[in-house]
Amino acid sequence: MLRPFDPTSPLPPQEAGWDEHLRFAYMEVDAFWLTRWTPQTGWEPGRLYEQRGARLELSPAANILYYGQGVFEGLKAFRTRSGKIVLFRPQDNARRLRASAARLAMEPPPVDLFLEAVTSVVRANARWVPAPEKGSFYLRPVLIGTEPMLGVRPSQEYLFYVFGSPVGPYMGGNRLLVLSSVHRSAPYGTGSAKAAGNYAGCLRPQKIARDQGYVDVLYLDAREDRYIEELTGANFFAILKDGTLVTPALGSILPGITRDSILTIAREIFGWIAVERKLAIDEVLNDAAEAFYVGTAAVLSPVTSINYRGVDHPIGDGSPGPRAQMLRQALIEIQLQEQPDLWGWVVEVT
Repeated sequence: MLRPFDPTSPLPPQEAGWDEHLRFAYMEVDAFWLTRWTPQTGWEPGRLYEQRGARLELSPAANILYYGQGVFEGLKAFRTRSGKIVLFRPQDNARRLRASAARLAMEPPPVDLFLEAVTSVVRANARWVPAPEKGSFYLRPVLIGTEPMLGVRPSQEYLFYVFGSPVGPYMGGNRLLVLSSVHRSAPYGTGSAKAAGNYAGCLRPQKIARDQGYVDVLYLDAREDRYIEELTGANFFAILKDGTLVTPALGSILPGITRDSILTIAREIFGWIAVERKLAIDEVLNDAAEAFYVGTAAVLSPVTSINYRGVDHPIGDGSPGPRAQMLRQALIEIQLQEQPDLWGWVVEVT
């Protein structure tokens, strides 16, 4: 049951202290945005609906349930210390969603429609955007195939919707586990798309890692089982002893927007050598002074230890390094408009 959102209606009061100790978890807020596509109508005008108690109705034969046509994005809105609400690189999320949709033969929403959706959701839920020291407002744009069908083919009906939630830190651990018996993706597969099915195969390995005291799995390539790819939902970086910043090259990994931001900041603000290339696990264990992982949810978290073939290997001196902290601080200051945005990444929501 979907109820249209009426911005003139009185909103339920927020509980006292709702923004204290936020976790990275779903919280029902005021409104979400939805539209539909069919060959006859194209993308219908989107609109806001009440998020509390909202449920999507799907046929038991809907494409997404069997053939997995589902892609999504993740981006954040921030409240600056001056009280403005801003988005970080939403156009790049829109373009990446289109690329993911193309890989899965789905009808992608235009960039302008994507931007309309995310800004509408932020405006409608402005009171849920936390203060900068308390968290951020996470946005989840989703595209799914909904046509009832039996044969294997692309859906001829799609839902595109965007919901949000105030969130706190994500993951936050420093120790990674390499599991050589599993791989996240393969060359020429769907690893470079933000496809829902990519994450399902990571759930069991991630549980194994966490049960053993590690925050996540560090996946190696599926061909040689030698080169680092990424974590379940974050890109990996190493700072070598000669000062070079290295991250695995694109191909079968997700082209992370935070990944690209960190590369740009390293090169253009700090003047560091930052390269994208094959990065062997042995090279990291023997020659990395620092390591860290990045993502919209994770931001930037240091890696202090990697377990490989049953042995814990400290990275550098086994403690978070200063250069990773420099990159994290610069990224956050740009997102909060506390440092010049040289690339037009930050979009104010008026």
